[in-house]
Amino acid sequence: MKRTKNDTSRYTGLRAQIFVVLAVFVLVVLAILWVFQLFLLKPMYESIKSSELRVASERIADSTDKADMQSLTDTIAKRGNICISVYEIIGRDAILRANSHIQGSCIIHNVTSDSLMNRLYAGALADTYYTERISENFFVSHTVSGGSTGDVPESIISSRLAKTKAGDTYLIVLNAEIEPVGNTTRTLSVQLGIITGILLIVAAGIAVFISQHISRPIAQMSKEARKLALGSYDVHFDGGTSRETAELGEALNYAARELSALDTMQKELIANISHDLRTPLTMISGYSEVMRDIPGEMTPENMQIIIDETKRLNALVNDILDISTMTGAGRKELACETFSLTDTVRRTLDRYGKLRTHDGYTITFECDREAFIFADRSKILQVVYNLMNNAINYTGEDKVVRIRQITESGMCRIEVTDTGEGIPKEQLPQIWDRYYKVKNYYKRSVTGSGLGLSIVKNILLLHGAEFGVRSEVGQGSTFWFALPEVPPEEAALDP
Repeated sequence: MKRTKNDTSRYTGLRAQIFVVLAVFVLVVLAILWVFQLFLLKPMYESIKSSELRVASERIADSTDKADMQSLTDTIAKRGNICISVYEIIGRDAILRANSHIQGSCIIHNVTSDSLMNRLYAGALADTYYTERISENFFVSHTVSGGSTGDVPESIISSRLAKTKAGDTYLIVLNAEIEPVGNTTRTLSVQLGIITGILLIVAAGIAVFISQHISRPIAQMSKEARKLALGSYDVHFDGGTSRETAELGEALNYAARELSALDTMQKELIANISHDLRTPLTMISGYSEVMRDIPGEMTPENMQIIIDETKRLNALVNDILDISTMTGAGRKELACETFSLTDTVRRTLDRYGKLRTHDGYTITFECDREAFIFADRSKILQVVYNLMNNAINYTGEDKVVRIRQITESGMCRIEVTDTGEGIPKEQLPQIWDRYYKVKNYYKRSVTGSGLGLSIVKNILLLHGAEFGVRSEVGQGSTFWFALPEVPPEEAALDP
């Protein structure tokens, strides 16, 4: 089969993507500026002016009882750059009481028109507050809501009626000039066009700058990842100066180290298992040939050797299957029940009767009382068996193994202690790993696959149990695990 590379030509480069994102952002910002500066400038400006006149008229209306009306209107007129006239209405006459003239082209002060005054009075009388917009050359005249065209100078005139507590009526007339914004709008459009071009160029520069600091480390890491995929673990991922890419580089470097260690341990495991398989197979083959070729060798002793070696092979295969089942896709669910952990330990001890009788092992079990737990009986039996088997494999020349059951604070704890050489402190964290073997660790020549502790770890993790090990070089090791205890009265009710 011809090997082909993944087709990545259909993907857009990081530099182009960053430029597109920045360009879209710039265009959105500029579009908002264009809308506000070119299309909404005049309506917003007129709305603000109209609002200023309304506020000013309300303030004057609230102060018509004050004696110094002229001083008040002068202050408001200067602050808002508006013209103000206040008339007292007596019968059909309007008597001027305050007059503040600020703007040179103010209509209410420069133009005398009875029709204009009558219109302002009638409007205020009908709506309390009245306003209209008038062109300063009187070629255009209409209300504010009607809008206007062109750059003809305009003014907003408003009127309001106010009554004092004494019953006097005042007509407040205000005038504010609206500056033409047509020329301003055209100027802004030219400026925004120039700004648009500048910002697009800046966006391109930023895209190049960012992509160089991001895409370059990613490209380098991609190149190193291809080497890693081909089985070369002498790689280094440089994430550059960006925090995210630096963290990615560290994660990939960690993965590379773990894969390298895993590959080494797998090779060691294959070598160890190959050795463990070769020995019983050689024994079975040799004794079978002797029994076939030599008369009188068909003895129960030779048959027992073949049976023992077959059991040894079966135990090794079962351990490998257990590891695969508990850590792979075929992981099984626990079948939990309430049972006596004390009784389970005693039954496990019965399996080692031959070792104690013929090989001189001393295996003791200490417990304060019978303890019950809720767990998978067969799995916990396997944990106890593997810990005891590990202790027997590695105990000292005195062949002593001690098992203790401790129940306290609602927990049942099992400790298995040997008198072997102990484990160096720096190697303790790795002893539960699937492929790890303690360096220079004395091991007795008994049945075992070397996978027992990894099986123990996976079973206890499935149960959510606490477990660990205490060990000192030359002082032996103690492996332990703890599970919640079921009170005896509850255990008695459990069918």
